[in-house]
Amino acid sequence: MYIAFTCSADKDTTNNVLATGEFVVNVVPFEQAMLDKVPVCGLPFKPGVNELDKAGLTAIPARVVRPPRIAECRAHFECKVEWTRAWLYRVMICGRVEAVSIDDGCMDADGFIVWDKVKPAHYCGMRYRDRFVPAYDKPTRGLWRYDGHDDEFRAGENWRDAYRSGE
Repeated sequence: MYIAFTCSADKDTTNNVLATGEFVVNVVPFEQAMLDKVPVCGLPFKPGVNELDKAGLTAIPARVVRPPRIAECRAHFECKVEWTRAWLYRVMICGRVEAVSIDDGCMDADGFIVWDKVKPAHYCGMRYRDRFVPAYDKPTRGLWRYDGHDDEFRAGENWRDAYRSGE
């Protein structure tokens, strides 16, 4: 199984994946507390800043790759980079899944995922077993904010407007 995603070429995520050749996809649950924390990880902090700490999330060791899993996520896919393709200001990264973990209680007796317990904020894919999986892809109306200071971020970044919807 393979997982692919695209990211801005200048993001820490891209730099980390290219440096290590590994990444973890942490399946974020559709819960307001997590939907408020996860965007902090995408802010343009200076190099060396631990985004998980800034977001109030807990890093736990992965089973087979170096990047950590996020404890507050109920499922994780550990991947090794298979290939990358850069174009303009983006990079597509495709990784081979090396390990999968899922919290206790999130699988049924037959080994199938119980989606109502995992509650993924996004779902990409096709049918699962005999049905389409509900996609929890619409953000709630919570008030996202980060009480940061300009000196925490890379120079020239407009981090304050990073997640405003334009409303």
